[in-house]
Amino acid sequence: MMRFALRLTSWTLVALVLGSTGGVRADDWDPARLATPPLRPIQKIQPLRKTLRNGMVVFLLEDHSLPVVRGTAYVRYSPTWIPDTKLGLGGMTGEVMRSGGTAAHSGDWLDDHLAAIGASVTTGLESQELASAGFRCLTENATEVVGLWAEVMRVPAFPEDKIELSKVGFRRAIAERNDEMFSVLSREARNAIYGKGNVWARYPEYATVEAVTRADCRELHRKMFEPSRLVLAIYGDFHAPEMLKLLESTLGVWKGAGTKLPPTPPVPADAKPRLVFAPKEDVTQSGVVVAHVGFRVDDPDDAAMDVYETALGGGFQSRLVNKIRSERGLAYATGAQAGSDYTRPGLFLAFTLTKSESTMTAHDLLRQEVRRSVTDPFTDEEVRLARNTVENTFVFKFEQPSDVLFRAAYYEVVGYPQDFLDRYQQSLRAVTGETVSAAARRKVHPDRLVTVIVGKEKDFDHPLESAGLPVERVDITIPPPPSKGHTGQATPEQLQRGREWLGKATELAGGSAAWKTIKSLRLEATDRMTSQGQSIQLTSQLSWRLPNRLLSVQKLPFGEVRIGFDGTTGWSSVGPQLHEDPRIGVDVGAEWERSLFHLFGHPEEVTVRAADGPQSADGAEYRVGYAKTRAGQEFTLYFASDGALARMEYVGPGPSGEARQTEVFSDWKPVGGIRYPHRRQVLMEGQPYLESSLISVTLDPPLVDSLFKKPGS
Repeated sequence: MMRFALRLTSWTLVALVLGSTGGVRADDWDPARLATPPLRPIQKIQPLRKTLRNGMVVFLLEDHSLPVVRGTAYVRYSPTWIPDTKLGLGGMTGEVMRSGGTAAHSGDWLDDHLAAIGASVTTGLESQELASAGFRCLTENATEVVGLWAEVMRVPAFPEDKIELSKVGFRRAIAERNDEMFSVLSREARNAIYGKGNVWARYPEYATVEAVTRADCRELHRKMFEPSRLVLAIYGDFHAPEMLKLLESTLGVWKGAGTKLPPTPPVPADAKPRLVFAPKEDVTQSGVVVAHVGFRVDDPDDAAMDVYETALGGGFQSRLVNKIRSERGLAYATGAQAGSDYTRPGLFLAFTLTKSESTMTAHDLLRQEVRRSVTDPFTDEEVRLARNTVENTFVFKFEQPSDVLFRAAYYEVVGYPQDFLDRYQQSLRAVTGETVSAAARRKVHPDRLVTVIVGKEKDFDHPLESAGLPVERVDITIPPPPSKGHTGQATPEQLQRGREWLGKATELAGGSAAWKTIKSLRLEATDRMTSQGQSIQLTSQLSWRLPNRLLSVQKLPFGEVRIGFDGTTGWSSVGPQLHEDPRIGVDVGAEWERSLFHLFGHPEEVTVRAADGPQSADGAEYRVGYAKTRAGQEFTLYFASDGALARMEYVGPGPSGEARQTEVFSDWKPVGGIRYPHRRQVLMEGQPYLESSLISVTLDPPLVDSLFKKPGS
C-alpha cells in the first residue's frame, strides 16, 4: 500500500503545481532561459605523500564512509625492453604475474581465496609505458590482502601452464585483429605515421608470441617492477600510520635490481603526406582517417586544443557531425582527437566511417573540414558549446576524492607536477575563440596529413588516385603461426627418414596411387562437441570436390549451420542468416594442404623432416615428422610404432580464433581401394573439443557446381 500512496502523492503534487500556475504551455517554456550555476572547482584534496625506505612513493587518503580499502601501484617501463622478436612479452608478463600467482600462493588458490572474502588482486599493462597492480578488499581483510598484493608484485612465479594459457589468448587476439574496422584503422594509422616496426607501432604476431619464455617474463618483471620507481595510491577505510607500517613491512623491505628507466624513445617527425590503403574485402563500409603527429599534454595549447577537438569532432554539435553526418548523410560515425599524450606527442586525427560507395566523397569532406577548422575560425557559439562540454566532462572525471588521489599518483609516475589539474583548469577558463584559432594554427597542419583508408576498393565511388596523393597499398594479411619443428637446416638424413615414414603410412593406408585417383567424397558422421564443460550432440555431412569445392552441413539442436566455398566465394549460414566470408576460402585451402588426400595422394608435394628421437603423447611413443607443403603450410605428424599415421598437430581456426589443434586418427577401415580413419578426436589447446564417428564414406560421388554456390546466387 505504501508504494501506491507514494505514487498518488507524487501526482497530487504535480496537479497542485499545475493548478497554481494555471498550467504550463509548451510554447511558454524555453530551455535556453534556464540558469545553470557555475561548475564547482575540483575538490581541494591533499593526500598524504610519503616515501618508503626503498624509495617507493606512497599517496594515502582516508575515507571511512565504507568498510573498503583499495589501492593501485603504478610503474613506468620502457618499450625498448621488449625485443621485436618477442612482442607480446609485456602483456603476457602483466597477465601472468597475477594468473600464475607466487611460489607460496598459486594463481588458482588466489582466485578461490580472494573470491571467498570478496577481494581482488589485479596486474596488467595500462599502456605501452605503464604497468599497474591493484587490490580491493574489505577493511577486515586489508592486512592479508595487502600482503598478497605485495607478494604478487615482488615474487611472481610465472608457471609454464599459465604462460601457455596467456599465449592462447594472444593467438585468439591476433586471429581477430582484422575483424573490426576501428582496430584495423587505428593500427594502420600508427603504422603510417610512425613507420611499420617503430617502437610505437608494433604489435604481436604468432611467431613473436610463441618465442616468449618463462625466463623472458622473469627478466622483464625484474626490470619493470623496480621498487624505487613504484608509486602507490591507497584509498579507503584505514588509518594512515597503521597502513604505512604495513606497507613498510611488506613493500619497504623490497630491494630491487636498481634498473634505471631509459629515455622515452622519440616519436618520428611527420610522415610524408600520402594515401595509405588497406584492403578489407568482407565489409560494406569504409574507414577513413587523416592524421599527423600531435603534442604532449603539458603543451601550453593543450586546453585550447581540447576545446578545438570538441568543436571539430567531439559530439553532435561538432562540425564533422554537422557536415558529414547531418547535412550529407554520409557517416555512420565521425570524430576527431587533438593529439595529446603524457610522455610523448600523440596523434592528431579526424576519422569517419561511411558506406563503401561514398568513401572518397567522405574523405574529401573530412580533409576539407580539417582545413576549414584552421582557415575558418569557430564561431563564438561553437567555442562556447565546446568549452562547456570540456568543462563538464573534466569536472565529473574528478567528482570523487578517490579520482583525485589516483590521478595524483599517476602524475607522480609520469613526472607531472601535482598542481597540474589546477593549472589545466585555469587554462581552460581562459580559452576563447581567439586562443582556439591560434592553437589550431600552431598544432594542425592540413598539408602534412596522411590519409589511411580501409575498405573494399572495387565498391568505392572514385579511384583512390582521385585524392591527388601518392597511393601506398599495404597488406594486412596475418602471417601464419610458425612450425615448432622447423628450426635450422634439415639434414639429408632427416629428410630421407621423413620420406620413408610418410611412405610407410601411405602404404598402410592403401598406397599413393589409390588415394590420388579420388576426386570427390561425401562423409556423414555423428559428433560430440565439448566447450567450456558443456557437450552437445550433432550430425554432420561434408561434401568435398577436391581440392577447393566444399560444403559442410552441421545439424545442431538449435538449427542448421552451413559453410560453403565454390572455388571463388566463401559463405556461411545459420538458420535464415546468410553472409559471405572471404576467410573460408583460405581455410579450405589450408584444409586441403594437410588433408589425407593431399598427404597420401601427393606425397611429392610434402617435405617431412624427421625429429631426432621418439616423442611421447598421451602415454604412447611416436616418431615425429615436421611437415611443410609446397604452399607453405606447416604441421606436425605423429607415426605409431607400426608406421601408421596416428596424430597431426597444427594451428588453425578454432571457436574463438586461432588455436593449436591436435587430430587423433583411429579405427582405419577399408573404403574402396583405401583405408580411411572412421574415428577422429580433436583437441583444442590440449583440451577435448570434438569426437567424430563416421556413419558412411562415399568416394567419388557426383557433386555438381550448384551444390557449393551461395544460396540465391
